[in-house]
Amino acid sequence: MKKFKNKSGMKMKKQTIIDLFSGAGGLTEGFRNDHYEIVGHVEMNYAACETLQLRDVFYWLKDHDKLDKYFKFLNGDISHENLLSCVDDHVLHKTMNITMNQTTLDKIFASFDKKLGGRSVDGVIGGPPCQAYSTIGRARNAPKKASDKRIYLYRYYIEFLKRYRPKFFVFENVKGLKSFRDIEGNLLLSKMKTEFIQVNYSLGIRTINMNEFGVPQTRERLIIFGVPKGSEQKIDAFYDQLKNQKEESATVGEVFSDLPKIKSGQQLNEYDGIPSSFVRRKYRRIRGVPLTQNVSRPNRQNDLEIYRQVVLAKRQGKNLKYNDLPKKLQMHKHTSIFLDRFKSLSADKPSYTIVAHIAKDGHHYIHPDIKQNRSITVREAARLQGFPDDYFFESSRTQAFVQIGNAVPPIFSEKISKAIFSVLQGICN
Repeated sequence: MKKFKNKSGMKMKKQTIIDLFSGAGGLTEGFRNDHYEIVGHVEMNYAACETLQLRDVFYWLKDHDKLDKYFKFLNGDISHENLLSCVDDHVLHKTMNITMNQTTLDKIFASFDKKLGGRSVDGVIGGPPCQAYSTIGRARNAPKKASDKRIYLYRYYIEFLKRYRPKFFVFENVKGLKSFRDIEGNLLLSKMKTEFIQVNYSLGIRTINMNEFGVPQTRERLIIFGVPKGSEQKIDAFYDQLKNQKEESATVGEVFSDLPKIKSGQQLNEYDGIPSSFVRRKYRRIRGVPLTQNVSRPNRQNDLEIYRQVVLAKRQGKNLKYNDLPKKLQMHKHTSIFLDRFKSLSADKPSYTIVAHIAKDGHHYIHPDIKQNRSITVREAARLQGFPDDYFFESSRTQAFVQIGNAVPPIFSEKISKAIFSVLQGICN
């Protein structure tokens, strides 16, 4: 087992982490450092699992000074199959593509038990799918409460706490969870908290705007941090350490500053311009990484004309509503609902929240440069969500947008892992 030294010079083992409801690995990314070992991931979406596997390959190659193989893959010089053949076999089997339920739970436990080889688990990270708790579409989804299994997926999370008794857990979700009521009309978050306490874990709950931590978008999420009963002092210490890492974020214009100018339906994977300090620190940390996935959706001419008018209105400080558009451009029958279906980013401000709906269409994420007149690319969305440019999303443009919109920004998850590391070392004041 690899070890590192803490500030007192004592050797400490890497903290073993089980990664649940992993998505594309945004939360996971923050724990990929010398202090932690990711034992494995559990994710039901196949494309996201491919992304997770590719990320495991990236870090293995990085650790073995073979990133040139990864760059060749990104440039299209070697196939995906050839890339996978460059790494040890165990790297390719860290991700379980499986839906968590009563039928599969024993299989998942058995897989982790084998990977652990008798070692203990130090932490469990993840967050069940947030769509069930979101305020968006809540009225439409209300009749489904009795049958929506997503609502209670957190109970499988609790099963991992019962089995492995980790020293901590991190649970991320939408802030709509605070107001969500179950089929009986009770606040679900209160019920969840009680169920965590019943398995002898104490927890803290905070609503955090990730924009205050360097993420270039307004993104408010619940961050739940838990520890075994008797260690409650670590909860406040964690949030204090997290708060100490606040930093200024960047504007959309700065985040996009070194990316090429393209039109609707185009793709261009060549950097253009000198990266700012923020871009170098957050996105282009490794020299030689090629630009990838900078591909824009094709659009109908009618939509492009709407985009142009929306951007012009945004420059004047106005969010143009659908019913404010010229009648000839209004193609939808319903002109009294969903009036904000077209929305432009502002170059001089951070983005508003990136969500998975961006996979449906890009109308809510129009590029602020009217000359480009398009919605944002996969790479631009990934940057706004805090992913470095060496992060590649499988397996299609649509799947990439879904994974990005559902992710925890790595810029923020890195700060979570640092705060936990400080707490585990006991160096907090």
